Amino acid sequence: MIYPKIKIEPTNLCNLKCPLCPTNCAMSRARGDMSLVLFKKIIDSFEKDEIKKINLWNFGEPLLNKDIFEMVRYAAKKGIRTIISTNSTMLDREIRKNILCSGLDTIIVCLDGMKKESHEKYRVGSNFEDIVNNIKALASEKKNSASKTKIRLQMLLTKENGKEINKLKEFAKSLGVDELALKDISLGSWNNDKEKLAKEWLPEDKKYSRYEDYNTLKIKRKSEKCTWCKRNGTILWNGDVTICCYDFDGKHIFTNVLKEDFRKVLLSDKMTKIRNKIANRQYEKCKECQETEFGMEVMRL
Repeated sequence: MIYPKIKIEPTNLCNLKCPLCPTNCAMSRARGDMSLVLFKKIIDSFEKDEIKKINLWNFGEPLLNKDIFEMVRYAAKKGIRTIISTNSTMLDREIRKNILCSGLDTIIVCLDGMKKESHEKYRVGSNFEDIVNNIKALASEKKNSASKTKIRLQMLLTKENGKEINKLKEFAKSLGVDELALKDISLGSWNNDKEKLAKEWLPEDKKYSRYEDYNTLKIKRKSEKCTWCKRNGTILWNGDVTICCYDFDGKHIFTNVLKEDFRKVLLSDKMTKIRNKIANRQYEKCKECQETEFGMEVMRL
């Protein structure tokens, strides 16, 4: 059996205070970094060529984990592609070198506005000029190297930056990045006053929103069946396995990879039953789910 993709959380620590992110405003579970030993244990539980790709982020800034590029290198030696999504605050010279030389398949660099005001309103604690310079330096160094790492520039679309898309496209082309992603924003299942947040954050153009109605805040869905169950498990930094990557606080943990072999978990009857329950939205978490199949537009440049 081939596992198309698994999500591994290198850390749930973050250096920013984004207002709609549960890492900042709602997470109560213990904080920490995944150890390299635990990461290798997860990878080693699989047979050759069984995993195609690992998303090396969940909640938190993955570059805060000091072993993140050793994880990437270990996966690459096993023929597994890895993707990291970063808030772009930590792209110093050494990290840029590791991004381009470690065997990383894709780096997602986030820039949430083409103006200082729009970017910093959401990415609280970051500096717009530093972020732009970091991304420019990475793109320039990629051009002058033999690295095969793909750079995806990503903007989380808000009411504040919704009119800056054309400037973002021009910027992406000038950099020569591989992809540009326009990602819709979630108001979060953890927030109670969604109507107020909708007025403050949702883009005016509903094409770029996961909500089909701004009054009811109904989510756009292709099907009442959840598609997440077609993917494979999410492992938190301490080895806990949860039913869904939207389970930010670890309320639906059903095993830990220190106790059970993760490959066997994915093949188990237990996992089959879990997937069936997810598909039919039978968990408590499913009732407040903000996930949508319309959430991202990725353009190859």
